[in-house]
Amino acid sequence: MINIRIINLLIFCVVVFAHQSIFAQYVISGRITDAKNGDPLPFATVGLKGANIMNVGAQTNFEGIYTIKTKFKADSIYVSTVNYKKKSKVLDKTAVTQTIDFQLQAEAKSLDEVVVYSGENPAFKILRKLRENADKNDRKRLTAFEYDSYSKMELDVDNISEKFKKKKIMKQIQGAIEKFEKIAGEDGKAVIPTFISETISKFYYRESPARKKEMVLKNNIKGVGVKEGSFVSQLVGGNIFANYDFYDNFVPFLGKDIISPTGNNWKGTYSWYIADTTNVDGHICYGMEFDPKNNKDLVFEGKAFIDTTSFALVQIDASIGKQANINFIDKIKISQEMEQTPEGAWLPSKTRFLIDVAEISKSSAGMLLKMYISNKNFVINKPKELSFYDLPIEVAEDSKETDPKYWLEARHESLSAQDILAEKLIDTIRNVPIVKTYVEIAEIIASGYKRFNKFAIGPYINLFAVNAEEGLRTRFGFKTLSNFDKKLILKGWLGFGTKDLILKYGGEVDYILSRRHWTMVGIKHSYDIERLSLTPEAIGDNKIFYAFTRWGNFSGPFYRRESEVFLKTEPTKGISFNVALTTRNFDPLFNFQFRTQPELGIKSPTLDGYDDSFITVEARFAKGETYLMDGNERVSLGARRIPVITLTYQHGMKGVLGSNFNYNKFTAKIYQSFRLGNLGRSDYTIQAGYIPSDLPAPLLFPHLGNQTFFYNRAAFNTMHFFEFVSDKFVSLNYNHNFEGLLFNRIPLIRQLKWRLIASANVLFGSQRESNLELMKEAVPVINPREMGNRSRPRYNFSALNPDIPYIEVGYGIDNIFKIFRIQAFHRLTYLDHEAPGGALPKSFALKASVHFSF
Repeated sequence: MINIRIINLLIFCVVVFAHQSIFAQYVISGRITDAKNGDPLPFATVGLKGANIMNVGAQTNFEGIYTIKTKFKADSIYVSTVNYKKKSKVLDKTAVTQTIDFQLQAEAKSLDEVVVYSGENPAFKILRKLRENADKNDRKRLTAFEYDSYSKMELDVDNISEKFKKKKIMKQIQGAIEKFEKIAGEDGKAVIPTFISETISKFYYRESPARKKEMVLKNNIKGVGVKEGSFVSQLVGGNIFANYDFYDNFVPFLGKDIISPTGNNWKGTYSWYIADTTNVDGHICYGMEFDPKNNKDLVFEGKAFIDTTSFALVQIDASIGKQANINFIDKIKISQEMEQTPEGAWLPSKTRFLIDVAEISKSSAGMLLKMYISNKNFVINKPKELSFYDLPIEVAEDSKETDPKYWLEARHESLSAQDILAEKLIDTIRNVPIVKTYVEIAEIIASGYKRFNKFAIGPYINLFAVNAEEGLRTRFGFKTLSNFDKKLILKGWLGFGTKDLILKYGGEVDYILSRRHWTMVGIKHSYDIERLSLTPEAIGDNKIFYAFTRWGNFSGPFYRRESEVFLKTEPTKGISFNVALTTRNFDPLFNFQFRTQPELGIKSPTLDGYDDSFITVEARFAKGETYLMDGNERVSLGARRIPVITLTYQHGMKGVLGSNFNYNKFTAKIYQSFRLGNLGRSDYTIQAGYIPSDLPAPLLFPHLGNQTFFYNRAAFNTMHFFEFVSDKFVSLNYNHNFEGLLFNRIPLIRQLKWRLIASANVLFGSQRESNLELMKEAVPVINPREMGNRSRPRYNFSALNPDIPYIEVGYGIDNIFKIFRIQAFHRLTYLDHEAPGGALPKSFALKASVHFSF
């Protein structure tokens, strides 16, 4: 009896376990990431292998996470996705629930994957439908939209080689490296965090006129070398800089215009393939793979998901490899997930981008910038008043938030284990002494100043120079920072020459009246030695060129004492005004005189210097220009595609503070940078000026020449310094960068990533006869202190022929060794003109420059 009961019990248990085995549900989940940088891989295909298993699998979501539920036992699991090596792992058959993560190695697409169609590619019909419905699906159809946004930014050190680990800086953070190697996974590579931030913000957009604004409500920033201040707080918001629209023909990124795979050039630039049909958040979508026809161009590769009914772009995963003509970059990747609004248009609900910065050398490490943006609570077609958008980026006074409890509730998604570890280890890394030293050196190179808590010393580019007038010139300067005062700014400097033994100096006091409408008043005074036509107001913002004009022969020198009171304001976005009262004197160190009564001819009295007091009124129109605040200073991010117009009027006031002249001076300037389709990017500057008054030549328009070896975009590069002077002129400066259009198609040269450049400078100008008479020699009335100057050369201050323009053309190669530019210039007119000093000008000039660009 007992044996029968035992047998029955065993049979019962077998039946129960068999029943459970038949109807059990096995759950397998995990995360798929890039082995090199840890970035999640969306849209990857995950499947199971085993007996009697067919078509069991899943696709990773935007975070790279997958979940497979099945009643079948599987032997193994595999994952595959575009441009990565396929990988498999063995499963535990006894486990009901398993977590299997994959780290995939990148792999270039092989030739045998390319599909050749007879007849038209079936993908083309889908792409045509996408473009036909773009007006319905693109966000631009909305009059306005706004949403709540969460963003996370991280900057890491990656590609840490064994040789790099042996460096002193790495030995001090060895413990951090080991922790990250452990969390990176069996196939992943460790990255060391140097910066991580989280931000809660509100983003607003208005279509007509185009305006955007991001209000940073809360942020938490930790980083190596990051100091308190609003500049970083504005950068971490993300939506101002990463609001990509793939319906546009070009996607701007790092100052480059990358051809969009779903813009109007989808067919001429890309090869398309239909991969599959899949469900993306309830939308049945065509899975479409795209590859560039020439991977050296500024183009993407990746996968797009297009809705089968509305033909809207639902998701896209687009990347650029190291083959593209972009410097210092191994990879760029943009992933975007869209959400449909009730009006039918689609807005970005999630965006992730990655920039993998290449190692400078084999013994160094690379850098990795990652950003994730999540948007929700969309509000559409409720535009704000235009004045609301005056400040494109606004940071709340109480934005700093370090309470972990707040972020647990505020985050749209929870942090990964790697993110949590990164936050804990950043404090350890940034307190390492050698890390602090490296950060300080990098900051000095980038800003030109050594910053302390309340003030900065510099700029170091002006620290010393050697020239014929001053000998060894040294200069030390300072400026206060926002920690000193958030409205008051003090600046000053002292300079001294070992040859002239004269002290030079300058000081300035500024006060910020308004940040919203950026209003500042100030007063400044200086005494320094300058050069004809090479003054700061003539050269403009090119501080490096100005610093190099302090070296060498130093022709056309004069001492100048200057005082100025000014007001700057921007009453509405894109329109600013500058009003100033200035007084200067001109004390030349060369043979200079002008006739005070030119009607007397050679018997006219002369002066060998003058005083000048004048009022300046300037209006600047820069629609779409965006600024960031760096403490108490504004940093312009430019106004791409929109012309920037500057109008200036000056009125000289004779008798005011000893001024010698009454005059009127009018100038206008237009600058624009624009894209010429696939031909590259152009920019032009048109300038015009008119002076109806009679003035000595230095007060007219001395055109900016360039006798240095360094290229200057704003100068006439084959013209001598102060070779030509005009009282009315119009000029055109045109530059074009073909980027990789030509060199990318030459097999041996395209590996160098050179870029062809071309330019043309044209100048029409003239002087009235009355101004020419003013500068003719006369029987001089010489001040005894000026006797020594009579032995120096006298400059002609020549006028251009109003019927013959000054023309020079240039061509060259940019991006040599990624930082050098060599450009040749040919002077086409005025080849026999005698330059200042009696020399004939050169018809050919070779110029070079160093600049960093992507």
